[in-house]
Amino acid sequence: MVTTGAPFEPDLLRPDLPIPLPPPSWGSAVLSRGLTMLREPAFARARRVTLWLATAAVALVVMGQFVVAGPFRESFTVGGVVLAVYTALRAMMLVAGERRQYAFEPVWLAERSESLREGLFEVMRLAVDKQVCDLTNPDDVRELLRRFDDDARVMLDFVYPVACWERVYRRLGDLEFQHTLRPGVPAQVRFPQARYGLQPSGRRTYWLLGTPVVVSVAAPAGHGAARAGTGSTDRPGAAHPDGARRPGRS
Repeated sequence: MVTTGAPFEPDLLRPDLPIPLPPPSWGSAVLSRGLTMLREPAFARARRVTLWLATAAVALVVMGQFVVAGPFRESFTVGGVVLAVYTALRAMMLVAGERRQYAFEPVWLAERSESLREGLFEVMRLAVDKQVCDLTNPDDVRELLRRFDDDARVMLDFVYPVACWERVYRRLGDLEFQHTLRPGVPAQVRFPQARYGLQPSGRRTYWLLGTPVVVSVAAPAGHGAARAGTGSTDRPGAAHPDGARRPGRS
């Protein structure tokens, strides 16, 4: 079984994480890096380079045998053979590396998704039907919890590293409030069903935050009402109902 052993890293809680290569052993790392020159899972580009190398190897051999004369003929031929051997080894390493990458990526995404579900983000703003609620104020929170319109539209802005922010839209019924903070302490949000997906390029992630949305707010204990429900899931490039462009993308 492939495992990454990745620890919980708060600084990696952002949507556009770069996909790493599998952690190899020291020996295989030297061999693989030396032959493939890969620093990221850009296998399609690496295959194109390999094709060009194979073409160059054939061209050198042909030139050495039929075009170049004199003392350089042998040099062209030997150079073409050496390049052909290197290209064949590179192609084999790429095939093996791509297979390892396919086995590694689901495990890595699962570990990053677990970290994302455990992560807490500071809330910048929460508005219900365009009415902003101060989640650090127990009185505002009480007023919010008195609302019984679970279909009310909620706009939630939160911060993620480094100095970026994201906006999500949910129903009020998709939010669960936990009264765990002192008055005046910034509210925090957690997405217990969030997960990472892989962009079509295969080199970066996006996130699906899902529902419910758990918000830690300031209010006296005993006055909260847990809310749960279903809602839409964010997808890369998805447009919001009001046509606004999603923030937080690099």
